[in-house]
Amino acid sequence: MARPAAMIACIAALFAPGAGQARDFGAHGPLFAIAETSILDLIAERLRAMEASGELAAMQEAMQGEVRRRVARPVPVPGIAAATEHRVYTVDLRVTVQRDLADHQGRVFARAGTVIDPLAHSAWNRRIVLIDGDVPEQVRFALAEGNELDTLIVLVAGAPLALTAAHGRRFWFDQQGAIAGRFGVTEVPAVITRADPLMQVEIVPVGGRQEEDGQ
Repeated sequence: MARPAAMIACIAALFAPGAGQARDFGAHGPLFAIAETSILDLIAERLRAMEASGELAAMQEAMQGEVRRRVARPVPVPGIAAATEHRVYTVDLRVTVQRDLADHQGRVFARAGTVIDPLAHSAWNRRIVLIDGDVPEQVRFALAEGNELDTLIVLVAGAPLALTAAHGRRFWFDQQGAIAGRFGVTEVPAVITRADPLMQVEIVPVGGRQEEDGQ
């Protein structure tokens, strides 16, 4: 019966006072406190260094200069060429609702299949003349007809502020090609007018209208 006795002795030893307690073997080698620099502190330190060296002021000035340049001469609309032949086409702005549209209270205000005509709810009746502002002939073409009350001159390239100052007439810019893209304009000058229930786009080579009128 030695085996049960030995097992009982082992179990007793496990539960005896002090059994299983960790022992402290001391420290071996140098100890260092765990420390990590805050990323915000690093950024603040870097900014202070840049400010002291003048690098921050130079960077700010460069950024402001770039903004001024972009305002004075925005990025040209890509894919626009000079018109080579006269043509006219129409654009339908009407939209067909693809699914029921509801407000925040769940009330349906437009059923699927409904045709929405923005022109039916707008009094807009101004001409839009898209031109390349770097081509003097196109600038003269845009200024030859209408005024600010009935004609909007919009650049796809060029310097709108300089042209405004030079001609005493506001020149706008087609930012990111929103107008050209919506009306499928790939050549300028392009004259956009209302022709209910559609919009009409007329592509006119510089001098094209005058030549036709003279025939």
